[in-house]
Amino acid sequence: MLSEPLINTAKYTPVELVFFAMGGLAWAVAYVAVLREIFRKRFVEIPAAAVVANISWEFTWGIVYRTDLGALFAWGYRLWFVLDLVIVWGLLRYGAESLRTPRMREAFRGAAVLAILAWSVTLLLFVGQGYDTTTGLVSGYAVTLMMSVLYIPHFLRDPDKSRFSPVVAWAKLLGNGLVIVFCALALGDHHLLLTLCVTALVLDVAYLVLFYRHRRQPAAGA
Repeated sequence: MLSEPLINTAKYTPVELVFFAMGGLAWAVAYVAVLREIFRKRFVEIPAAAVVANISWEFTWGIVYRTDLGALFAWGYRLWFVLDLVIVWGLLRYGAESLRTPRMREAFRGAAVLAILAWSVTLLLFVGQGYDTTTGLVSGYAVTLMMSVLYIPHFLRDPDKSRFSPVVAWAKLLGNGLVIVFCALALGDHHLLLTLCVTALVLDVAYLVLFYRHRRQPAAGA
């Protein structure tokens, strides 16, 4: 039995793998920036629904299933999982503080754990029944699209815009954009995946514009 290659150049070109790797690194930067704000401000800027879906995807593809990009990328998925575990800890520790209703605050942790279990079962079945790509990107971009959708109202609803990081805004935009290039090159005939990719990217750009528009308002005296 042949050992797994470090990078799978038999199926993917070096250019495709470089774009995926750069996108993965950008997402790792985003996670680290989110963690920094958790410890500095006791605030998780990723919407709670996206956090629980994200950790479920990383469990599915980092622990249970394995990407065919090569061993280096498989360990990259596991790094995302480890970073996201700490983000989930932050969500369970501080996430309820952003809720206004006492009963919602009381139920928050239990609801978050149940949501992780529900997402994990759903994604495991989704992959197991053959609906995903061998890189996990259909389910991955479905989760990413949800994150991109929720980020905008999450940002607008929070009265303290200073809690949101420009590093996260740029890193998730670059992460998505670079992986989208991989998708276009390696999976260009997968129209569902490309639709998810482009929609998420448009929303990420919209969030970035919104982020800087609100950031300039105090300086303009608005």
